[in-house]
Amino acid sequence: MGTTQTTLVIALLAAAAPAHADSCTGERGGKFAACFDPGNRLSITAGTAGVGGAIELRHVIHFDDEPDLVWKLDHTLLAVNHGAWADRLSFTLYRAHYMRHSRDGHIVIPLGEPKKVFMHSDIGAYVESGTIEWRDQPTTRLGVVRVAGLVDFARKKDFSARVAFGPLARWDVDLMQDTHSVRAHFVAPFTAGMANLHLESDDGRTLGDVRFEAGAIWRSDAGWGPEIRGEASVERIVLAINDRPISLLLGARYESETHEAIGQVGARIVLLQRRDPRVSLE
Repeated sequence: MGTTQTTLVIALLAAAAPAHADSCTGERGGKFAACFDPGNRLSITAGTAGVGGAIELRHVIHFDDEPDLVWKLDHTLLAVNHGAWADRLSFTLYRAHYMRHSRDGHIVIPLGEPKKVFMHSDIGAYVESGTIEWRDQPTTRLGVVRVAGLVDFARKKDFSARVAFGPLARWDVDLMQDTHSVRAHFVAPFTAGMANLHLESDDGRTLGDVRFEAGAIWRSDAGWGPEIRGEASVERIVLAINDRPISLLLGARYESETHEAIGQVGARIVLLQRRDPRVSLE
């Protein structure tokens, strides 16, 4: 094969290969980012609920012996928010979803002779640890751990959708601010439940998330009682400066324990972010 023929073959192969970066790059007025990965970013947020920031990371794990199996993991690290109109501080050390996706929807039971059990959902878990809720009150709420086992009926290989439900366990502690002593423990040994709806557009410009918790909680100072928590948010990228997106953020939160409902309108500025939301799935 001559040099000209070799060059022609290489050019044809390059044209046929998928070009993820090109599909996420605009051409009008020069190349610029046209889509974003909201799961891999360092951002700061300012709005009616306060000022804060967070680090978000996500990735997938593939297996050579099971090409149809993938674990989707998304993590939030060091999320902090300081109230704008009230003396309050919220801090989260770690929060994550671990979701197992199989193309034919099965799990293997490794007892005796291994058996496949086919399911109509993916499975996974929600983990949260090291949260602090400080307010201008006598106590500070320390969230030791919150864990939920989830079944995901969306069954998406990527991060574009999650429709998950499952039992929830949690352990929180109220600390007296003046004496640093324990006032009360809050424990739910899988006596509560969680529901989570998460949706993202293909280009990563729009995303929404709703999380709802309800169930029976045991308090060391008052015994068993019901508790409800819910939060929702919608984010839309409206501008990008030097390929760094700026988004409009709307949110709301409710807690039955304090009978407190908080709404938020704000903006999120991303300092570092991956452009193509599909790169992490390759």
